[in-house]
Amino acid sequence: MAAGRVAAGAATLQILLAFVCLLTAASGLYDPPASFARTNHIWYPPAVEVIVIDLGNTNSCVAGYAPGKTETMFQFCIPSWVSFSGDGATLVGEAAKNHASAEPDATAFGFKRFLGLRRNHWYEEDIVQRAIKRVPYKIGARGSDRSSIQVAMDDGAVKQHDLVNVASMVIAQLKVKAEEYLGRQVRYAIMTVPQHFGGASMQDAENAAKIAGLEIVDMVSEPVAVAVAYDLRRKLRKGGNALVLHVGGGTAFASVVTVLMDGSLGVLLHRNDPFLGGDDFDQRIVDYFAKLVKMKHGKDISEDLVALGKLRAACERAKKALSDQDHVQVTVKSLIDGVDFSQPFSRSEFEELNDDSSAELLHW
Repeated sequence: MAAGRVAAGAATLQILLAFVCLLTAASGLYDPPASFARTNHIWYPPAVEVIVIDLGNTNSCVAGYAPGKTETMFQFCIPSWVSFSGDGATLVGEAAKNHASAEPDATAFGFKRFLGLRRNHWYEEDIVQRAIKRVPYKIGARGSDRSSIQVAMDDGAVKQHDLVNVASMVIAQLKVKAEEYLGRQVRYAIMTVPQHFGGASMQDAENAAKIAGLEIVDMVSEPVAVAVAYDLRRKLRKGGNALVLHVGGGTAFASVVTVLMDGSLGVLLHRNDPFLGGDDFDQRIVDYFAKLVKMKHGKDISEDLVALGKLRAACERAKKALSDQDHVQVTVKSLIDGVDFSQPFSRSEFEELNDDSSAELLHW
C-alpha cells in the first residue's frame, strides 16, 4: 500500500465520514412524517432541526442542512482532544491538541474506544490494557466496572474525570459550531457509531450527547451510513453485496453490506481491529525516531512525555506531507535538554516501517 494512500486516508478519513453523515442527513432517510415522528422512543415535530454527530478516536465531526444559507450543507471537524490546564481551564479540540506538549499527562485523546468497556470483563479489560500503552493518561475504574480518565496536574495532583463527561465536551463543542452556523439552538441529533458497539458503548455515547445538550433520535452504524451516502441501497436492490473498508485514526473495520428483505441496509459480516489506524502508523514513526535520538544524542526520551509529544506532532506532520512528497525533514526544536533534532524521512522508509500493517489490511 503506497504511503500516499495510507497517509491521506488517515488524515482525511474523519472528514470523509462527516461528509457521509452529511449525505445521510440530506438523503431524506430520516425526514419525519407529516405528523409527529417517533425514533428511539423520542417524539419530535416535523421539520425539526437535526444534526449528525460522528464522535471519532482522532477527530470528531458535525454535519447538517442549513436552508436559507449560501452553503446549505455544512460540516465542521475538530480533534477529539480534551486538555485540563493547570490554571483550571478545560481546552477542547485544536486548543487541547496544541496544549498537549505543555501538559501531556493532563490531556486525553483516543478515548472513544473506552466507551462502555467493563473493567471486570477479561476481554474488555485486555483492550483497556493494550490501549493505555498508547496514551499518556491512565484509565481508572468508574464505579465498580466502567472506565474513567485519570490526568496528572502540574502540582502533582491526580484528577479523575468520568469518560462520558470527557466525550460530552467534544460533542458540546461540535454543537456550538453547528448552532453558530445555523444561528439558532439545536436539540436533536443522529449519531454514527461503530458496528461493533454493544449496548453499554451505545448508552455511553448517547449519555455523552445528552450531557452536551442533545437528544439522540437515532444511531446509525458507520458502514450503513457509508452505504447510504453512496446510494448502495439502490445499486444493490437487484442483488449483490458491497465491502466497506474504514481506516480511521485509531481503528479499522471491514463490513459486507447488503439490502435486506425489508429493503433496509444491513451488515452481513464485520471485522474490527481496535488497534489499527493512523495513530498506529504515527507510533511506528515515533518509535523509529526515538531510537535515532538515543543513537545520535545519547538521550532516552521513551519516558519523557513532553519530548514524546513534540516528536509525535512532528511525525504526524511528516506522515501527512508524504501524501504528496517523496521526502520530508522531521525537525523538533529543543526536543530534550536543549537538543535540536532534525532527520530526513522518505516515503519508502514510511512504507517499510508500516509494511506489516498495510499487508494486514489488504489480506482481510
